[in-house]
Parts: sequence; structure tokens; C-alpha cells
Amino acid sequence: MYDVITFGGATRDIFFETTEGIIFPDPEDVQEKMLAFKYGQKIITDNAYFSFGGGAFNSAVCFSKMGIKAAPCINIGKDESAKSIKERLDECNIDASLVTEDEEAHTALSMIVMDKKDHVAFLHRGANNFLKLCDSEKMKNTKWFYITSLTGKSADILEDIIKFAKENEIKIALNPGSTQLKRDHKKLKSFLKDIEILILNREEAEGLVCSEELCEVVSENKVLIWKLHKMGARRVILTEGEKGSYYGEDDMVNFESAFKKEGGVVDTTGAGDAFGSTFISGVIMGLDIPLTQNIAAINAAHVTQYIGAQEGLLTHGEIKNKLKPVKRV
Repeated sequence: MYDVITFGGATRDIFFETTEGIIFPDPEDVQEKMLAFKYGQKIITDNAYFSFGGGAFNSAVCFSKMGIKAAPCINIGKDESAKSIKERLDECNIDASLVTEDEEAHTALSMIVMDKKDHVAFLHRGANNFLKLCDSEKMKNTKWFYITSLTGKSADILEDIIKFAKENEIKIALNPGSTQLKRDHKKLKSFLKDIEILILNREEAEGLVCSEELCEVVSENKVLIWKLHKMGARRVILTEGEKGSYYGEDDMVNFESAFKKEGGVVDTTGAGDAFGSTFISGVIMGLDIPLTQNIAAINAAHVTQYIGAQEGLLTHGEIKNKLKPVKRV
């Protein structure tokens, strides 16, 4: 029996740290920046880090560290990266029986070039694009489904996952990726009534409430949550980076500040996965909402102190020890 099954991607991540890049404003968007290198230049990296990523993989590791029994439904290839992922699952005492191996596609790979706090990521989705529903009998033995980004053809199984959950009285937490939010905009809206907890950052929430004809700018996060409720979402957790998070249920909205450790941010990769899966861990454990938002913020903040999405993940005990010393922003 599992507490939660995660759906989404698993990736082998390679980080290259360099100071050779030139950072300058994006001429087409003043709020964005660009990272550039001289044409034909051979870049000598200061450091290289081998890590792991992917929403379902990151979340499963986070759940396990929180003491929640999780199993990831992920698709990997038959290569060295796949072997490393299976070794990592075993290291974290995570059940790998729902992991499928693709006969043709390679395991997903990410190459992240870091220059100080800025980075550019090159992504090969590989086997992540061809996820299929796992063993249906084993999938019945859980309380929650935690659905993360589904890319490529994998996005087509979202409807099947939700239907299966409804038929077997399994609660769903959805932290959708760009594919669901952009390609399946209307379909995603139709699923909201079947989702127990919807997890979005502010930008994603704005995109979801926008109509195809007119995108209305919403300044108040409370109004944004109200609009999501009106669309069918039961419970919403809305994150806004350093500003904190908002939780909405019925007519109640609770705000909790973000947390920040001494030393600043090293890498933001995986912070969203850490927040979402820690929050659902708190819900599964029966913690009250303000405390759940706070422990999620602590874990997300700690992840940003390390390079990689999984290196900074904390156990529940470690988070409890940090509840008082951590500074509020």
C-alpha cells in the first residue's frame, strides 16, 4: 500500500558552472535576460555536477524523505542514465515497481549551463514523452496521485489517470507543467472539479484563468484563487517565490511568508517540486494548513542552497528542527 504515486518525468541532470557567459537584457522583453557565449568558443567549465531531475522523480524522493511511502510512475530508457536513476531510487528506499523501461527512447537528459545565479537548460525529453499507465492493480493501492508535468505523448494519459482515480476513490494533487497549461488549456479546465488540490505558481494561475479571447490582468492573489474556485478547483495552493504562498479553500484564503536561509540562492532548480510535494506530505500527515505551508517553504528554500533538484531535500525531522531558526523574508 502506498501513500502516494507520482506521475511525470525522471531526468539525468548535468550542471556546468562557468563564468565565461555574457548576461544582457533581452531586447524583446525588458523583464528577461539572455546568457550568451562567443560563437565557436570552447567553454572551460569551473565545475561540473551530476544530479537528477524530473517532477515525478523529484517528488518521490521528497515524499520518501518526509516519511511518506511513494512510488513513481515514470518511463526511462535502457542506458547508463536509467541505471543511475534506479540506483538512486534504491538508495532512497523508493519502490521502483511502477517504473517502465522504454525499448526505443533514451532516458531524459538535461544539460544546465550556470553563470552565477543565471542558467540556461538544454532538455532532451526522451522517454519522458512516452509515459503509459502503470500496473493498474498496483495503482489501486494508494491514497493519492501526485501528477506533475506530462510532456509529449505522455500528456494524453492525463484524462486516463484522472478517470482511474475517480473510479478507485483516489485523491488527486495536480502540479501541471507547461504542456497541460498551454496545449490542453480547455481540457485541463474541465478536470478541475476532479482535482483535490491544485498547485500552481502565480504565472501559471494567470495563464489558466485567461480566456482564449481576452486575458484579464489580476492583481490580487485572492481574486486569482477565487477565479480558480469558480472554475471548479476545490483547494488551491498558489506560490509566488520569495513573496510566499497562498492557500485557498471555500471562502478562506491563508497567506504564509516565504523563508530564506543565510547565504542566498545557489540554484532554484527543483524548488517548485520540493514545495508541492512537501505540502502534500503535510496534508497526508494531517498537519494544519499554515504549518504545512511553512514546512513546504522551508524545504523549497533549502533546495535552493544546493546545485540540483534533490540534493537539498530535508527529512521531516530536519525541517522541524529548522522551524524556529529560519528567517522570514
